[in-house]
Amino acid sequence: YQAVSHCYERPTYEDWPYSVFSMVHGRSVEECENVLDAMAEETGITERDSLYSTREYKKTRVRYFTPEMEAWERLYAGVLR
Repeated sequence: YQAVSHCYERPTYEDWPYSVFSMVHGRSVEECENVLDAMAEETGITERDSLYSTREYKKTRVRYFTPEMEAWERLYAGVLR
Protein backbone atom coordinates (compact mmCIF):
# COMPACT_ATOMS: atom_id res chain seq x y z
CA TYR A 1 0.00 0.00 0.00
CA GLN A 2 1.52 3.30 -1.08
CA ALA A 3 -0.17 5.12 1.80
CA VAL A 4 1.84 3.08 4.37
CA SER A 5 5.20 4.61 5.26
CA HIS A 6 6.02 2.54 8.35
CA CYS A 7 4.97 -0.96 9.40
CA TYR A 8 6.49 -2.98 12.20
CA GLU A 9 5.73 -5.60 14.84
CA ARG A 10 5.80 -4.72 18.52
CA PRO A 11 5.19 -6.75 21.68
CA THR A 12 1.67 -6.78 23.09
CA TYR A 13 0.71 -5.74 26.61
CA GLU A 14 -2.26 -6.44 28.84
CA ASP A 15 -3.71 -2.99 28.21
CA TRP A 16 -2.57 -2.75 24.54
CA PRO A 17 -3.13 -6.00 22.61
CA TYR A 18 -2.06 -4.69 19.19
CA SER A 19 1.18 -6.10 17.79
CA VAL A 20 1.33 -4.58 14.31
CA PHE A 21 1.84 -0.83 13.99
CA SER A 22 1.68 1.00 10.69
CA MET A 23 1.64 4.63 9.67
CA VAL A 24 -0.86 5.50 6.97
CA HIS A 25 -0.89 8.87 5.25
CA GLY A 26 -3.93 10.53 3.73
CA ARG A 27 -5.47 13.91 3.12
CA SER A 28 -8.38 13.15 5.46
CA VAL A 29 -9.52 10.73 8.14
CA GLU A 30 -11.89 9.20 5.59
CA GLU A 31 -9.04 8.57 3.14
CA CYS A 32 -6.96 6.91 5.87
CA GLU A 33 -9.91 4.79 7.00
CA ASN A 34 -10.48 3.63 3.42
CA VAL A 35 -6.87 2.42 3.24
CA LEU A 36 -7.19 0.71 6.62
CA ASP A 37 -10.45 -0.95 5.55
CA ALA A 38 -8.80 -2.28 2.39
CA MET A 39 -5.86 -3.61 4.41
CA ALA A 40 -8.23 -5.29 6.87
CA GLU A 41 -10.18 -6.92 4.06
CA GLU A 42 -7.02 -8.23 2.39
CA THR A 43 -5.31 -9.48 5.56
CA GLY A 44 -8.30 -10.57 7.63
CA ILE A 45 -7.03 -8.44 10.52
CA THR A 46 -10.14 -6.49 11.42
CA GLU A 47 -9.49 -5.51 15.04
CA ARG A 48 -7.68 -2.19 15.12
CA ASP A 49 -7.40 1.13 16.85
CA SER A 50 -6.63 4.23 14.79
CA LEU A 51 -4.65 7.07 16.31
CA TYR A 52 -4.56 10.37 14.45
CA SER A 53 -2.05 13.20 14.62
CA THR A 54 -3.36 16.40 16.10
CA ARG A 55 -0.59 18.52 14.60
CA GLU A 56 2.37 18.19 12.27
CA TYR A 57 5.89 18.85 13.48
CA LYS A 58 8.66 20.35 11.40
CA LYS A 59 10.65 17.63 9.71
CA THR A 60 14.43 17.89 9.82
CA ARG A 61 17.15 15.54 8.69
CA VAL A 62 19.21 13.73 11.28
CA ARG A 63 22.77 15.06 11.24
CA TYR A 64 25.58 12.63 11.99
CA PHE A 65 29.22 13.37 12.84
CA THR A 66 28.68 17.01 13.69
CA PRO A 67 31.05 19.05 15.89
CA GLU A 68 28.28 19.21 18.51
CA MET A 69 27.99 15.41 18.56
CA GLU A 70 31.75 15.02 18.87
CA ALA A 71 31.76 17.46 21.82
CA TRP A 72 28.93 15.53 23.48
CA GLU A 73 30.82 12.25 23.00
CA ARG A 74 33.97 13.72 24.56
CA LEU A 75 31.95 14.76 27.62
CA TYR A 76 29.74 11.71 28.08
CA ALA A 77 31.17 8.67 26.27
CA GLY A 78 32.99 7.41 29.36
CA VAL A 79 29.96 8.03 31.58
CA LEU A 80 27.69 5.83 29.47
CA ARG A 81 29.83 2.69 29.63
